[in-house]
Amino acid sequence: MNAESTDVTLDRTPLVSLLPLRKGMNIADYHLLLVGEFDRSMVDFVPDNLCQTTIGNAVLFAADPQDPGHSFSFLGCDQSGLLFRAQNSAVWGAYRKVLVFVETAGGIYSFFSDLDGIDSQGVYHFRRPALLYQRKTRLRRRLHLDGEIVLRRRSGESIPGSLHDLSLDGASFFLANCPLDAGEAALVEFDVVDCGHCETVVTTVRREARSATLGDLVGVRLLLTKEQKKQVEHLYLCLEYPQLRHWNQHLDNSGDAY
Repeated sequence: MNAESTDVTLDRTPLVSLLPLRKGMNIADYHLLLVGEFDRSMVDFVPDNLCQTTIGNAVLFAADPQDPGHSFSFLGCDQSGLLFRAQNSAVWGAYRKVLVFVETAGGIYSFFSDLDGIDSQGVYHFRRPALLYQRKTRLRRRLHLDGEIVLRRRSGESIPGSLHDLSLDGASFFLANCPLDAGEAALVEFDVVDCGHCETVVTTVRREARSATLGDLVGVRLLLTKEQKKQVEHLYLCLEYPQLRHWNQHLDNSGDAY
């Protein structure tokens, strides 16, 4: 299965939702999945625009491979390091060495750091990192996706089709026989090999005649519940990072659940 860029759009989903599932990886290997997306590294200094940030979004991963990552607010810097506050009470039990992703108006930064302590106000103090990676923008791709899809109309009619691509809030597919109208709601079901299954309600946003062989290309918007959104994010990231499929299979074989 290939992952190709057919359309590039600015993504505004939460930072924690854009990071791939860790699936028991150590923080060094997990960071290697993402470091290629960062276009610049900075050695021996923390950039002024990062420290001048009044608040930013952050995700922290403890060294323990079982930590799935937790959301924090980035509060800027003091003389000894960087400051964070947990966004809710559900944090990992013990932080020492961590992998951090911080998103600010200036871009996204990633780095390793060590915990200095937690003060009486609940602020986590981490040491200044020796090496940071930065990317200025966050762009997400519309990923090519091969496979079959079944579309079920409210009348009960089932229509088979061929998948074309997937994004975090939409999809497109070919239908040889396409009776759909713009704005029509339907139920779709499809599988992503080695990644999982999706079933959700969609609305039709466009329809383009292509060829007698392929049929019409139908673009839909996914109408997702909270749990369905998590599942689509997982499928998307599994497509974008093929390395995750190895970890999916490893945990399935060992009997672990995620």
